[in-house]
Amino acid sequence: MVSLSCDDSFGPHAGDCRGGFDFTLLFEESILTIPITALVLLAAPCRVLYLLHKNKVKVDSSRWLYCKIVSWLMAPSPGLYFVACTNSFTTLCLILLASQISFLISWTRPSAVATRASLPTAALSFVTSISLLCLSYVEHVYSYRPSTVLILFLLFSALFDATRTRTLWLQGYNRPAAITALIATVIKIVMLAVEAIEKRRFLRPQYRALPPEVTGSVLSHWFFSWQIPLFRAGYSKHLEIETLFPLEKHFKSLYLQKLLQTAWAKASRKGSHALMLTVLRTLKWPTMSIIFPRLCFIGFTFCQPFLISATLEWAENDSDSDDMNQGYGLIGAWFLVFMGLAVTSGQYQHLTYRAITMARGQLVSILFDKATDISITAADPSAALTLMSADIERIDTGWRTAHDVWANLVEIVIAVYLLGRQLGIACLIPVGAAIFSIIGSVIAVSFVMARQAAWLEAIEKRISVTSQMLGSMKGVKMCGLTDVLSTRIHALRNDELRISGKFRRLLIWNMVLAYLAPIFAPVLTFATYSLVARSRGGDNNLDINRMFTSLSLFALLNEPISSFVTSLSSLMGSVGSFARIQAFLNTDIRVDGRIISHGNKSEGSLTPRSLRSEQEKDSVSSEKEPNLQKDSLFVNSLEGNCIVVKTGAFGYDTTQKPILSDITAQVPLGKLTLVVGPVGSGKSTLLRAFLGEVAVMAGSIQMINSEIAYCDQTPWHMNGTVRDSIIAFSHVDERWYQKVLQACSLTEDLAQLPKGDLSTIGSKGIVLSGGQSQRVSLARAVYAQKRIIILDDVFSGLDMHTENAVFHNLLGTQGLLRQLNTTVVMATSRANRLSYADHIISLDGTGIGCEQGSFDKLTNADNYVSRLAVASANWTFNQATASSTSTDPSVDALVDSEVILSDEAKDDAGRRTGDMAIYLYYIRAIGWIPSLIFVFAICAFIVCQSFPTIWLNWWAAANAKDPFARLGYYLGIYAMLGGLAIIFLVLSTWQMIVTMVPLSGNSFHQSLLKTVLNAPMSFFAATDAGVTINRFSQDLQLVDMDLPLSALNTFATFVLCIAEMVLISVGSYYTAIAFPFLFAALWMVQHTYLRTSRQLRFMDLEAKSPLYALFTESVAGLATLRAFGWRDALEKKHHDLLDRSQRPFYLLYAAQRWLTLVLDLFVTVIAVLVVVLVTQLRGVLPTGLIGVALVNIIQFSQHLKLLMTFWTTLETHIGAISRIKSFTSDTASEHEPQEKEQPPSIWPSKGKIVFDNVSAGYTCVHFDPKLTTSR
Repeated sequence: MVSLSCDDSFGPHAGDCRGGFDFTLLFEESILTIPITALVLLAAPCRVLYLLHKNKVKVDSSRWLYCKIVSWLMAPSPGLYFVACTNSFTTLCLILLASQISFLISWTRPSAVATRASLPTAALSFVTSISLLCLSYVEHVYSYRPSTVLILFLLFSALFDATRTRTLWLQGYNRPAAITALIATVIKIVMLAVEAIEKRRFLRPQYRALPPEVTGSVLSHWFFSWQIPLFRAGYSKHLEIETLFPLEKHFKSLYLQKLLQTAWAKASRKGSHALMLTVLRTLKWPTMSIIFPRLCFIGFTFCQPFLISATLEWAENDSDSDDMNQGYGLIGAWFLVFMGLAVTSGQYQHLTYRAITMARGQLVSILFDKATDISITAADPSAALTLMSADIERIDTGWRTAHDVWANLVEIVIAVYLLGRQLGIACLIPVGAAIFSIIGSVIAVSFVMARQAAWLEAIEKRISVTSQMLGSMKGVKMCGLTDVLSTRIHALRNDELRISGKFRRLLIWNMVLAYLAPIFAPVLTFATYSLVARSRGGDNNLDINRMFTSLSLFALLNEPISSFVTSLSSLMGSVGSFARIQAFLNTDIRVDGRIISHGNKSEGSLTPRSLRSEQEKDSVSSEKEPNLQKDSLFVNSLEGNCIVVKTGAFGYDTTQKPILSDITAQVPLGKLTLVVGPVGSGKSTLLRAFLGEVAVMAGSIQMINSEIAYCDQTPWHMNGTVRDSIIAFSHVDERWYQKVLQACSLTEDLAQLPKGDLSTIGSKGIVLSGGQSQRVSLARAVYAQKRIIILDDVFSGLDMHTENAVFHNLLGTQGLLRQLNTTVVMATSRANRLSYADHIISLDGTGIGCEQGSFDKLTNADNYVSRLAVASANWTFNQATASSTSTDPSVDALVDSEVILSDEAKDDAGRRTGDMAIYLYYIRAIGWIPSLIFVFAICAFIVCQSFPTIWLNWWAAANAKDPFARLGYYLGIYAMLGGLAIIFLVLSTWQMIVTMVPLSGNSFHQSLLKTVLNAPMSFFAATDAGVTINRFSQDLQLVDMDLPLSALNTFATFVLCIAEMVLISVGSYYTAIAFPFLFAALWMVQHTYLRTSRQLRFMDLEAKSPLYALFTESVAGLATLRAFGWRDALEKKHHDLLDRSQRPFYLLYAAQRWLTLVLDLFVTVIAVLVVVLVTQLRGVLPTGLIGVALVNIIQFSQHLKLLMTFWTTLETHIGAISRIKSFTSDTASEHEPQEKEQPPSIWPSKGKIVFDNVSAGYTCVHFDPKLTTSR
C-alpha cells in the first residue's frame, strides 16, 4: 500500500509533498468538502418545506426540468451522464443506483488509498445528492427564480473539488479517483450552468411580468446581468418610463407607507431621532443584509497587503529556484481576491441603494399623507415641497455611505494593527493622525446641521416666492411686476448663495481634514520608524518589502479615514433632515369639531353614496330626487335642518380670540341659504366651520352628513384638462356631464376650442379667465351631486349676464340643484340675490352673533340686510339671451395652450448621446480664467500626491546600499511634497466651491428667471408649474452642490488615474502596452453605459416634476379635496406617481453598480496581467519598481471606479445644465425683435386705450375671426 504520510494528516500544508505547494487530502475532505455538504444537507429540507408550504406552482413541467433531474442523478456517477441522456428515465434511475453503490464500494476496497475522511465524505455526498435532487424539482416548480442554494453549492463545490482533483492527480497513485473527481468537477460546472438558467419563458403567465431582478439567479445578481436588456434598449432607442422594468412588491409605495405608518403609530416619538429609528426598524432586514457583503469586502481588501508582501518576497528570491508553482498560486490568489472585491463591492452598494429606495418610498408617502391631513393654517406648500425634495435628497446622500461609518472604523483598526506588524511602535502615528482628523471632523460636523438648515431655509424661502409668482403670472404681467419680482427673487438667490457659502467653506475644512492624515501620516510614521530603528541599531531598515507593504497599508488606511470624515458628515446631514421631517409629521392634524349625524365620512369614499344610488337606477341625470327616507330620523333630530350651529365660536388658532363667537344658526335641508355680511365679517370662516376646517372653540355644529361639495373663493384646480377638472374623481356620467356644462354656461366656451373639454387648463387653471375658472370649479361641485354644496362667493368673478344665466340654471325654479333638492350654502358679496334665498344668515362685522331668517323677515327689521335695499326676486329668465352673451374673452388662451409643447415632451436625442457643448456652456458661465486656475491647482495637487511613491523607491534603494544615510534629505523632500499637496488642495477646492459655484449659480439662476419672466402667457398655459419649479429647485440644487463636487472629483481623479497608470507602467514595462486597449474598452463601456444612464437621469428628474406638482396642488387645495372626500383618491394618484418615479430612481443606481462591477473586472485583468509579467519575467524587473506597480494597482482599482462613478455622475448632473440651456434657448420671449421703439417720457399723457381693428391671441395659430374686434 502506498503511504499517506502527507495526506492523512490535517495539515493544511502538505509539506514537501507535491512541490511543497498543496493542501493535504484530509484537509480538503474535512474542511473543503464535508462542511459545505453538511450545510446544504441541512438547508435543503428547510427550503423544500418552505416552498411546499406556499403551495403555489410557478412553473409547469418541462423537458428542462427532467434534464436538470438527470443531471443531479448522474452527479455521483458522472461517467454515465452522457449515456443517460439517450436512455429512458427508468434506465437512468437503475444506472444511477448501480453507479452510486459502486462509487461507495470503491472506497471500501483494500487496494483503495483513502484517508480517514474519504468514506464519510463519499457517503455524505451521496445523501446530499439525493436531497438536492428533491430540492431541484421543488425549486423548479415552486420558485420563479433559479435555486440560490443549488447554485451556491455547485459553485463552491466545483471550486473546492478542483483543488481536490489537483491533489489526486499529483498523488499519482490514485488515478481512478483522480479521473472520477475530474469528471465530477466538469459535470458540476455543467450543472451549475444548467441550474443558473432563468425560467422566465417557463413561468406561468401571471408571473412573467415580474422584473428580471426578481427572476434572476444569484449569479445574475452578483454580476448584474439582469440589466443587460436595459442597456441594450437604452443604447438603441429612446427609453420611456413605461418601458422600464416594473417595480417589485417591496418597492411599491403603498406597501412601504403602510409598513412605516404602522410602526410610527406605535413609536414613542420622543426625541428628535424617533422617525429615523422607526424607519430603520421597518427596514431592519434590508439594512442588516448589507453587513455581510461589507465585511467580506473588508476581508478581501486586507488580503492585498499580504499579496504584495508575498509577491515582492517571491520576486526577490533567486530566479533559479524551482518554485514556479508558488508563482502560479500568486496569480490565482490575485485573481480570486480582486474578483471577490468586485462582487462584494457591487453587492453591498446595491443592497444599500435598495434600502435607500425603500426609505424614499416610505418617507415621501408618509409626507404626502401628513400634508393632506394637517390644518389649513399649517399647510405651507413650499415648506412641504422642500422636505420632499431637498431633505429627501440629503437622506439619500447620507444613507449611501451610512454603513461605511462603522466599516471604516473596523478598517482603520485592522490597518493600524497590520501596520504595527511592519513598523512597530511607529504605527501609533497614523492612529494619532486619524484621531486628529476624526476630532476635527466631529467639530466640523457640529456646525454642519445648523449651516445646512440655514441654507435649506433660504432655499425654501426663494422657492416659495418663485412658486407664488409662477402661480400668479397672469396678474404679474398685467400689473407689470416682472422687474420688481425679478429684483426680489434674485436678491433672495444672492442671500441663499451667501448663506450657503458658510456651508461650502465648511466642506473645504472637511476635505483638508480628510487629506491631512493620509498625506502626512506616512511621512511622520516613516520618520519615527527610521529614527527608532537607527537608535536601536541592526538591519531593520526600510527595505523594499517593508516600504511598499507599509505603503499599501497606508493606502488602505487613508481610504477609510477620508471616507469616515465625509460619511459621518453626510450621515449627520441626513439625521438633520430626518429631524425636520419628524417635526413636520408631529404637526397638529385637522380636528373636525363637527357632529356628523350620518356615519358616512367624507374621506372614505371616492364615489359619493348619493351618486351610487342614482346610478343604480337609470342615471343621476334622470333628475329624480334622492331618496332621503333613511335619513328621516336624523332630519327629525335636526328639526328639518341640514346644519345646526348652537352658540358656536370659531377660529384658526385656539390660543387666540375666536374670529366668530356666539353664532347660532340653522341651514334648512334642501334650500338655498345665503351668508352675507360686510367685507371681513367672517363669511368664509363660517363656511369653513361647516366644512370642519376651523377649530370649534365653543358651542357645537351638527350636520346631517358630510357629503359636501365646496367651491373656494379662490378656485382650486389641478393641472389637466377641463374635463378632468370637472369630473375629477367622480364617476363618469356623460348625460349628467353635458347637463352640468350647459347649466354652468361652459358649452359655448368649450365649443370654440380645438380639443373642446380635453383642452389643458394649466397649473392652478392659469389659462382660464377668472370667470371661467369659477364656473369650472362650480361645475365640479354640481357634477359631484353631493347632498350639500357650499359656495364661497363664486359669482363675484362673473359678468352680469353670465352670472344671471348660471344662477337660474342652477338655482332657478327649474334649476338642477333645485330639482335634486340639494342644500346650497353660499356666501356672497353681492346683494342682488338675497331676495332669491330661502334662508339668510347675516353677519354684522363685529364677529359676535348673527341674524337669520327669510328675506322678508330680515328686510322688515333693522339690520344689515334691511339697509341694503334689495329689489324683489325676478324668477323670469331668457336662456337664449343669456347664451348669446356668455362668451368669455379668455378662450383664446385655451386655444393657444394646445399648440405650445413643453420642452419636457420633446424627444431629446442628447439624452443618449450627450453634448460636449454643454461643458463649454458651463465653463463660459463660470469664466475661463477661474477654470484654468482650478485646472492648474488640481494638476499640481496630483503631482505632489503621486510623486512620493517614486521618491520612496529611491529611498528604499538607498537604504539597501547604506541604511539610514541622508535620512533628513529624504524625509525633508517627502514632507515638502506633502505640504505642497495640501496647499494646492485648498487652492483647488476653494476655487471650485467658493469662487466658481456662486458665479455659475448666479448666472444660471439669472438666465432661468429672465427666461421665465419674459416668456409669453402661452408658455404658462402649456407648461406645468411643477416642471418650472423643478428647474428652480432640483436643477439649481444640482448646479450649486452636486455638479461642482462631481466636476471637482472627476477631474482630480482623472489626473490621478493618469499618474497611477504611468507609475504602473514604470514598474511593469509591458503593462503599458495594455493601456491603449484598456482605454478602448473603457470607452466602449462608458459609451454603452452613458447612453442608458443619461436617459435614466433625465427620466428621474422628469418623473419628480408631476410628483412635486401634485404635492403642491394637493396642499394648496386641502379644504376642497377634503370636502369632496377625494383625499384617498389623491393619495392613490400620488402612489402611482411615486411608483413611476421610483423606477428610474432605482434603475439609475443599479446601472451605476453594473458600471462599478465592470470597472472592477477591468482592474482584475490589469492586476493579473502585472502579476503574470512579474512571475514570467522574474529577475528582469527591478523589485522596487514592482512594488511601485503593485501599490498603484491597489490605488488604481479604487480610483478607476471613482473616476467612472464621478464621470457618470457628472454626465448625469450635467443634464441640469443641458435642461437650463435648452430652456433658455428654446423658450419664446414675449419681447419681439421689432419692439425697439421707446415711448416718450411723458407717455401716457392721459388714461385712454383704443383698440383699432385688433385681432389678438397668444400665437398666430388657430386664428378665429369671432375673436376679433374693431374697437
